[in-house]
Amino acid sequence: MKRIIYLTFLYLIYQPLSYGQKSDTASRVQKVNKLKEVNVVKQRVVRLRPETLTNTLKLQQPLLQTPQSIISISSSLLQQQGGLELRDAARNVSGVYFALNSTPFDNSATAQIRGFNAFSTYNGMSRRFSYGALIDDESLVESIEFVKGPAGFLNSYGEPGGSINISTKTPGQKLLNVVVNGGSFNFFRTSVDIGSEVKKKGFSYRFNTTYQHRDSYLNEMRTDKYVIAPVLQYNFSPNTFVLAEYNLVRGESQYGSSLDKVRSEADKLSGPIGINYSAGNGLPISYAQNQTGRIYAVHKFNKDWQLTSQSSYLLAPYASWNMTSKGSKVYFEPNGMTNRRSSLSMGSGKTFSSQLFASGKVRTGPIGHQLLFGAEYTNSRDSLSLNNGKIEFPYTLANPSNFVDPDQARQTTRLTRITNNTFLKSAFAYDNIQLHKKLLLTIGARYTWFTNEKITTNSRGVVPVKQNQNALSPRAALTYLIDSSTTAFFLYDQSFVPQTGQKAIVNAAREVIGAEPLDPQRGKNLEIGLKRNWFNSRLYTTLTGFHTIRINTAANDEVNAGYRIQFGEVTSKGIELDVIGNITDQLSLVTNYTFVKAVITKDKDPKRLDKQMPQTPQQIFNTWIQYKFPLRNLASLNLSLGQTTIIKRSTSDKDQFIPDYTKFDAGISYVQDKYFFRMIADNLTGKRYMSSGDIISGFPYEGRNFYYIDGDPFNVKLSIGIKF
Repeated sequence: MKRIIYLTFLYLIYQPLSYGQKSDTASRVQKVNKLKEVNVVKQRVVRLRPETLTNTLKLQQPLLQTPQSIISISSSLLQQQGGLELRDAARNVSGVYFALNSTPFDNSATAQIRGFNAFSTYNGMSRRFSYGALIDDESLVESIEFVKGPAGFLNSYGEPGGSINISTKTPGQKLLNVVVNGGSFNFFRTSVDIGSEVKKKGFSYRFNTTYQHRDSYLNEMRTDKYVIAPVLQYNFSPNTFVLAEYNLVRGESQYGSSLDKVRSEADKLSGPIGINYSAGNGLPISYAQNQTGRIYAVHKFNKDWQLTSQSSYLLAPYASWNMTSKGSKVYFEPNGMTNRRSSLSMGSGKTFSSQLFASGKVRTGPIGHQLLFGAEYTNSRDSLSLNNGKIEFPYTLANPSNFVDPDQARQTTRLTRITNNTFLKSAFAYDNIQLHKKLLLTIGARYTWFTNEKITTNSRGVVPVKQNQNALSPRAALTYLIDSSTTAFFLYDQSFVPQTGQKAIVNAAREVIGAEPLDPQRGKNLEIGLKRNWFNSRLYTTLTGFHTIRINTAANDEVNAGYRIQFGEVTSKGIELDVIGNITDQLSLVTNYTFVKAVITKDKDPKRLDKQMPQTPQQIFNTWIQYKFPLRNLASLNLSLGQTTIIKRSTSDKDQFIPDYTKFDAGISYVQDKYFFRMIADNLTGKRYMSSGDIISGFPYEGRNFYYIDGDPFNVKLSIGIKF
């Protein structure tokens, strides 16, 4: 009794405004109970990464034991950094870079890993094959998995550098969250996330919707984005459910959609950053849109075996308008004059994908097996149309007026139209064998059948091409469990990317006399790595060395327009370090470093030897650190600081690099149980830099020409979120 009275006395001293003094025993007991509740409740620690892969990646094992460098980041980390789309997540993973992209929407198409293009998937399903829009948004994201190296277990095709999988939000727990954002460049965004708890039997749901408006540092660049994403799930039992999902993401841009510039050596990164010669006040609205429907079903036979089936259908149209000079980026004659024309690039993609796979565990004597086998089917029908305006609009450097007559700007002539009808069928089987309690052997393979029917229509007429390509892609790996928190792995894997273009056949006079199909692109990857969980699995580190070879790399034929060329062999090698997680409950850290050298090592043309793969940084270094100061009533004040450094970004010209840069970001947030306030400041020093770019000599100006996108100048984003 004395102890109760003593604790009550202390409590009353420190909380005089919260509780009045009462002498009855029942009241004292009530206050003691409340005191105990305050002592035992802890602030929730935000998880920056999932510890296991999503089921759509098919591998049913912890990241620590997976013999490959895979970094998975949570939506919580993306929100903490103020990220709004896939490219904003790149800072959290080594080896990832987004190359030159000319529109504000199609960012996923330019993702690179280890110097090679990186395909992106939604829930392990193909988004497109050749053409069509790729547009994403943070409001759909539950987690993002960056898979380094080939990933035959994930998809029927893929680059040897790696791929990116976006896992979308599904029912999990009861919630109602509203977030409102505002900031620089007339930025406004509001998002709603509603969900119900998953029942053992019955319906559950999740619904996300977003509206976003943002102007740009570029004059006359105004964008809007709309997101609608309902999900309905029905559980027949705790072991069996089916899920239906629909996602609509649409982005629109007024007055044109071109972000990149062309400048001479003397004029690069100079003059007002907002100058936008590609804008046309009178151009039709540009847009990019993805509509995806998915049916996903899982049945667990028992604790060891489950069957998964999913199918999706994607519609991905886009139309991109901007102004050009003679079909190129707007440039000026020595007298400061030029004539501009409207330009329209239109594309569409219709992709149906279906997967069926089983995973489970069996034993053969003392040896354990974790099996995965299944089949996939994809049909993609896509098209691309390039159109030039018929009417020229005089334009002067001294007085650049961006107004164009809307009716005249719409008058275009089609230059080229390409249609693709692609079929992919594949079967795969993998076995993760536990030879010893500390040694795992992974073996498996995927076989892919590819058929493509392509029709190109241009000034030369109609050119139909049909291609059939097949490939076996084996995989073998060893994982050694040093202890419960540390593993070492060795991986050998192959990749297969079918090609749909044509190589020009030329005579001695270098005249095109015919064409032949491209050979399929193949890749081989050797990888060795060390993984470790620290501080009771709060912090995760990966150190990886890789040596990747890609043969039959395709690129545009700069001599014969409309055709493609293939290099003999490209070799990419380097090291990567990733650190992600929580050091303590108050301190979180995300940092990564990449060194990569990706060059042409074999080719018929000796001039191409040792040429770097275009738009590939040699070094990338990122950091994001946050410290949480606990406050009363489960609140906290959080301070964040971030840094990005990119060194030696290669270009289309051999041994030519666009300028390096380092930029800094910072954030401050106040988080309570039911609401938060956050401010993110990007590019603290206001540094002028190229976020991406290329160098092509000789056109349109003499000497080196820089094609690039300016990085955002100093800007601020504010967020207020409420949980009901």
